[in-house]
Amino acid sequence: MKIFLSLALLTYAQPIKPAAPEIISISSNFPVKENWVEILKGTKNITFNVKANNTETVLFWLIPTGTGTWNQRKLIGYDLITDEQDNTFILTWNIDRSNLHDHLYVQALGEGIENETLNLHME
Repeated sequence: MKIFLSLALLTYAQPIKPAAPEIISISSNFPVKENWVEILKGTKNITFNVKANNTETVLFWLIPTGTGTWNQRKLIGYDLITDEQDNTFILTWNIDRSNLHDHLYVQALGEGIENETLNLHME
């Protein structure tokens, strides 16, 4: 009887579902003013730091402001997990333009996708 109950429990046990990606924070080496990262005119590069749990890869997309601009996005970089204990993803982007008024769209990939946006402005 004990064997039968053990087998029955194993048969009906639910598989453990992996946790979905979770973006904890996004920051840069420039200050934020009124929800926009203020980048000084002439800046050649900017570093973004993303803390994310349950994440294997982080994609960094640059998207122009405005409506219907998703198809104009440009992948500016990505970072892959290298240590299971480390949940920090970093990108240093070499800015290839003289002006910025765009969104940084961050995608954390794992057993699913989570997205966050950071607004970028160069003055």
